Amino acid sequence: MQSISIAVISLIVSVSGSPVAQEADTLEASAVFSVKYRPVVRAAEEVYLGGGVTAPARVSDVIRRFTGVQLKDYGGVGGLKTVNVRSLGSEHTGIFLDGIQVDNAQNMQVDLGRFSTDGIGRVSLFNGQKSRRLQTAKEYASGTAIHLDSSVPELPDGCAGRVRVRGGSFGTINPSVGWDKRLGPVILSTSAEFMLSGGRYRYRFFDTTLVRENGDIRSLRAEARLFGRTRGGDWRLRLYGYGSERGFPGPVIRRATGFPFSAERQADQDMFLQGGWNQEWHPRFATSVKFKYSNNYTHYNTHAEKNPMAMPYDVHYRQQSGYLSLAHSYIPAGSWSVDLSCDIQHNSLASDAGYFVTPRRTSFTGVLAARFACEKFRAAAHLAYTGAWDRFKNPDAGGWSRRNTYRDSWIPSVSLFYKPLEWLEADAYAKRSYRLPSFNDLYYTRIGNSSLVPESALQFGADIRASFKGWEIRISPYYNRVSDKIVALPTASQFRWTMLNIGTVDITGLDAKAGGSLKVGSVNLTAVGRYTFQLALDHSDPDGLTYGNQSPYIPRHSGGVELEARWKVLCFSWSSTFTGVRWSRTANIPDYCIKPWTVSDASVSIHLKHLVAEVAIGNIFNRQYQIVQGYPMPGTSVMLSLEYNW
Repeated sequence: MQSISIAVISLIVSVSGSPVAQEADTLEASAVFSVKYRPVVRAAEEVYLGGGVTAPARVSDVIRRFTGVQLKDYGGVGGLKTVNVRSLGSEHTGIFLDGIQVDNAQNMQVDLGRFSTDGIGRVSLFNGQKSRRLQTAKEYASGTAIHLDSSVPELPDGCAGRVRVRGGSFGTINPSVGWDKRLGPVILSTSAEFMLSGGRYRYRFFDTTLVRENGDIRSLRAEARLFGRTRGGDWRLRLYGYGSERGFPGPVIRRATGFPFSAERQADQDMFLQGGWNQEWHPRFATSVKFKYSNNYTHYNTHAEKNPMAMPYDVHYRQQSGYLSLAHSYIPAGSWSVDLSCDIQHNSLASDAGYFVTPRRTSFTGVLAARFACEKFRAAAHLAYTGAWDRFKNPDAGGWSRRNTYRDSWIPSVSLFYKPLEWLEADAYAKRSYRLPSFNDLYYTRIGNSSLVPESALQFGADIRASFKGWEIRISPYYNRVSDKIVALPTASQFRWTMLNIGTVDITGLDAKAGGSLKVGSVNLTAVGRYTFQLALDHSDPDGLTYGNQSPYIPRHSGGVELEARWKVLCFSWSSTFTGVRWSRTANIPDYCIKPWTVSDASVSIHLKHLVAEVAIGNIFNRQYQIVQGYPMPGTSVMLSLEYNW
């Protein structure tokens, strides 16, 4: 499902002084650290959820509108959705929920489609180093970072609730409920969501119209959050549970008549418990402690009895992770602050697959950071060290192996911000990032290479912003150089990937954004335009056949336009997204060419005191397109939403 209401949300970021942004600043100012120690560089994109605007159901629907971001979508409501920022790859993009990373040591592919916007107050994308007080060490070490920050319910009446039902095309029904309660000094916030979809939609394959099969999903998500305050500090706790059973429709290729395209099924049971505590012991000294435990279960089955062409797999995986972070911040002078952050994490992966090596990984990340902040100028620098110890139980040799077990790197970064005029500001950054190989890269049965070299990237970028009476123009040039790049490409299965190392990639790009609002009579109009140019060229081997070719799935040209019109209780929004020519392989030949596409969505909503109703039409012109080759996206869809708040 493509949530059209995201156009309404994303437009807010271009309007200075919006009520939602003012409310968020007030909440941030009440945090344990002073609001004057805001991030050294501004977020590349920042979306505030709430303020009476109908929020999209999925975090992926928010991020898909960010400039310079490619969201890989394998089609349908339950399709896998991963994010790639400025051609660095999803493994260099950290997803942080309240400052704690959402990770996956097995394949480093975080499925954003599993995360709801319920309880999320802000979604931010940082290409440069965010660099603010009391960050975790992992936040410093990420190449790019997407931050999901929880909203704290205000509850003037002591409690509040919400019931929402979405449904429409593809046999989709998506009810959800939320309830918040003040329990003395503590606030309890709960939410639950169920999704059921048949996932069937028509698409064109050469000159034939077919129906996408085996794309159904059943999922249930439940969360409970606690917020509390101490003298000079605050704490929060989150318990998350998610379960699903879905089909993978597989790529569309020519097959023998009578065989289904795919009979792959996957069941997931994920849970995590995470929390954090910030404490200001003295006006000059504060500490932060964060922790997380996660337990993820996956059952993957190809059902070879239904599809004899499929490789027979019926395997179970259990991934567990424990994480602890400690950060200290000291202010030696009014404009200076110094931070020391240390993180330690342990990951394990077990499976009943034949010849599976049962890997374990213990990683450490330490950061020393310093920053200077005054009214018109801010600067920050940090030096991070990360290392990881691997060991695995080898069923062939018996016992535990320690070959090539330690991988480490130093990760420096420098960030600058300058505001010479009230309407003009700029920031710049230079940093290095480092990506450890995943468990699948190293140890996957008969494919993994335990000697695989980690991937690193040098990143340089600038951001120039000019604002005039509520309108903003933003130009962001950048250059990234990725060494020993590991590219993950799907095979005939979404579950099993092919790992390719293409050496060195030079990425030169430019993000541009312009937007603002005006009032015509009693109608409030808002508009945003975005454009991205990217050259992501393979420079591994000057004598190679693919030297100078564009990297897989990176368009040279992409962009979008979003429009919104508000009149009294009615809101109309329109968005159009354009993606240029891409290639599915490093060989840029016609066989691997993916055609450009433009998709337009629209929605109409009515906002009453306690009731919000919306009609959203996705792919309004019924364009046939693919984000990933062989995975056709849905045509026109209609979704209805009804939400009641009290």
